[in-house]
Amino acid sequence: MFPRLQFLTLDAAPRAHREQARAALEGGVRWIQLRAKHLPAEAWVAEATAIAELCRDFGAVFVVNDSPEVALRAEADGVHLGGDDASPAAARALLGEFAIVGVTLNEPAHVARFAGVRVDYAGVGPFRHTLSKQKLAAVHSPESLGGLIAVAAPLPCFAIGGVTAADWPAVRALGAHGIAVSGAIALADDPVSAAKTLVEAVAG
Repeated sequence: MFPRLQFLTLDAAPRAHREQARAALEGGVRWIQLRAKHLPAEAWVAEATAIAELCRDFGAVFVVNDSPEVALRAEADGVHLGGDDASPAAARALLGEFAIVGVTLNEPAHVARFAGVRVDYAGVGPFRHTLSKQKLAAVHSPESLGGLIAVAAPLPCFAIGGVTAADWPAVRALGAHGIAVSGAIALADDPVSAAKTLVEAVAG
């Protein structure tokens, strides 16, 4: 089963993606997603390759946002796909049976995107407004988020969008397996301490 905390690197952060990943890993996070929206292709692959090596050193899971091709070249564990990215079927065909394929679900209708294809987890939300994503879907109420998690079952679901350590009990009560965070670590003055706080929160 996946760790309960996933960290997504952030373009608009004071540290490079690999430094954000290192801080999260040093704080105990064991699942990193490289979310680089503005890197040129070769720089994206280089950053992904460096983070993949870091994650192997820490025994952590590593996925690449958006691009199955970058995930393949960097030897990542898998890919995370939004609604405008490659289809889960195409990603599975490229990366193979043992790769992780995750998807974003903003509404119940999105479940149809992976009908008949094995996906491994879903990021559900947004839980609240966040500045780390430019094209933000409508923010969920607790009731609608719980309904989305129920529709996605039995997929492990991770609440996304402005989630903090204090939100974990409520999110867990809605049926989420875990949480995915970005700014809570990437924008913290002390990202290692921030990561530790989140790791401890989801362990409870």
